[in-house]
Amino acid sequence: VLSRDKMIKKTIGVLGGMGPESTAIFYKQLIKECQKQYGAKYDKDFPEIIIYNLPIPDPVSKIENSEKTIQMMVQTINKLQSIGSEFVVMPCNTSHYFYDEVRENTSIEWVNMLELVGNEPCFKERPRALILGGYVTVTERIYDQYISQCYYLNEIGNNYVFQLIEDLKLSKGGYQKEVDEIAKLCCKTKAKIVILACTELTEVAELFRQKGFQVVDSNMVYAEGLVKLIESQDV
Repeated sequence: VLSRDKMIKKTIGVLGGMGPESTAIFYKQLIKECQKQYGAKYDKDFPEIIIYNLPIPDPVSKIENSEKTIQMMVQTINKLQSIGSEFVVMPCNTSHYFYDEVRENTSIEWVNMLELVGNEPCFKERPRALILGGYVTVTERIYDQYISQCYYLNEIGNNYVFQLIEDLKLSKGGYQKEVDEIAKLCCKTKAKIVILACTELTEVAELFRQKGFQVVDSNMVYAEGLVKLIESQDV
């Protein structure tokens, strides 16, 4: 545990709402990581964090009207900067499909979730990694440039995952049966690692671990990696 005196105080802008609950989970994990990595205890020990819940349109799921989506992201990042954010994070895998276009039109850093996931030590030996995520994440294969051996389920398998994500967004509960079906398909790929490449899937991460998979939860990796970046002053 590092000394709290070493923690670099920077104002974090969280562009959330994709979805709202997974953003809340990310924020809670961010607090836990400050406690874990720096022994943060009192209110004064934590960094300033500004959360903007952006009601993004459905195009984040299906890449329709992408110009509108990019415009909304750019405007919101600029708002976050105007009220003191020194960099921004987006706890949403799919939003990173627009990463380059958004960065071209903003002046503060957007910490890349996919890059942090790809830098996890478990990928140094280039293991087979199965990507479980939303429509854009898997159809556009947005992880391919960050992880050398990415694998994906077939259309039927992905549809199971898409439905699970939708059910999580609606807080339907009772996800065991859905996870069981997806796990069967995951086993057939012989992938060594399962990446939960949708922040909604954090809620069922333990169910996948109980199936014996080595799970990389993008939402948790993002929070942990971000706190390390703050201390190293890389953002």
